[in-house]
Amino acid sequence: MTDYILASLYLAAWILTLLWYQHRNRQIDAGTAIIASYIGYGIFSLLTLADDFFIYDELRLFPYIYLYVMLMIALTPTIYHHLSPPERIEPPRTRVLIVPCFIIILCGLLQLPGLVSNFSEGIVGLFLNADAGQEAYSEHIEEVRDAGSTINNLTAVLFNMVFDCGVFLTFYLLTLKKKNPLFITAMIIAVFIGMVIPVTKGQRGIVITCALTVVVGYLLFRRYMAPRINKVVQTVSAVAAIIIALPIGAITVSRFGERDGNIGVGGFINWYIGQGSIYFNNSVLNAGGIRYGDRTFNLFKRLIDPDTPKNYNERRAKYTKLEIDDYYFTTFVGDFVLDFGPVAAVVIFIVFNLYILTVIRPRDGTIKLHQLLAVYFTMCICMQGGMTLFMYSDGLNLKMVVFILLYVYLRYHDVLLQKFPLKKYEENR
Repeated sequence: MTDYILASLYLAAWILTLLWYQHRNRQIDAGTAIIASYIGYGIFSLLTLADDFFIYDELRLFPYIYLYVMLMIALTPTIYHHLSPPERIEPPRTRVLIVPCFIIILCGLLQLPGLVSNFSEGIVGLFLNADAGQEAYSEHIEEVRDAGSTINNLTAVLFNMVFDCGVFLTFYLLTLKKKNPLFITAMIIAVFIGMVIPVTKGQRGIVITCALTVVVGYLLFRRYMAPRINKVVQTVSAVAAIIIALPIGAITVSRFGERDGNIGVGGFINWYIGQGSIYFNNSVLNAGGIRYGDRTFNLFKRLIDPDTPKNYNERRAKYTKLEIDDYYFTTFVGDFVLDFGPVAAVVIFIVFNLYILTVIRPRDGTIKLHQLLAVYFTMCICMQGGMTLFMYSDGLNLKMVVFILLYVYLRYHDVLLQKFPLKKYEENR
């Protein structure tokens, strides 16, 4: 009974947070979506606690307090941005942004042949073969089991690297008065391809992560879009959601439908969605050691320490004494605590988010694109990892590299223009 009370109090804390936020904000935005998702995960936590099939350790109060505070620290830039929203976006005076857009479009189109060839076995097979989702997922696991030391598909790697920034740039292009419909359509198609490809491999998690990224991207830029564009985006998103939801449902049934006679698909769904805060509570703050950044900053650490594990198999073999590993979800907060310890993780969160707060302050009701990119990055971390783990870890550190490069270019390009202004420039507002 104590477990239900503590989990209910944690859920109630997020409900009260949402009520406070909506009272201050009075509109639906990315902050609303992120906090609402935490409420959803809390509800599923209660449902899986009620299932006797899954056994958890006794819950404690302090880990829930710690997790809530850390998530709120991570949410601070999002809350600050939306409670004092800028009226305008100052367009960057550069044409270089077209380069990452072309990379996204090109890499997306290069994925089409593989997508078409796998269509019958992948997507169609999900509805004709009850085991197709599990088989596709097992094949994918075998492919990535020893990944980390070689690149097998360069275009796929590039596409994954730029996907999140691609979503950001797609929605930014939709805010401009002078639009190139053909170019924007190509960007949207590329983003959609990025969401469909994982389905053919039996992967739900990546599809859901991509969808959550699109949600926060849209809600970040929605206030800057014309009403007609908003309606088009909502319609296209609804159609895309239906198209993707069907195979995702088929994958779920295929992977969980017959795993145990004592529990149905619903029980596994409750566990899958609701486990994050529970496993965090059970094991993260007293895991019996740390991973020294081997997951959250894997690629960066491998540059200075060749002995760093290259993939999750090697990492799990190295840290066998830990109470929990990345087989289970512990939220992105759990990833940082397991890598650096409870105290260091707090310092990292505070320093990082204070820095973001200092660089996103609008001036005279206007915000620059590099400032929005910084806000968007924190939103992606909160939205993507609230249920699962830190989604920019391991090989996906490359996504962080892309964010950093784009941010540095946009910010310091503006600085150079202020010192050496162009004689003639027509702003695209």
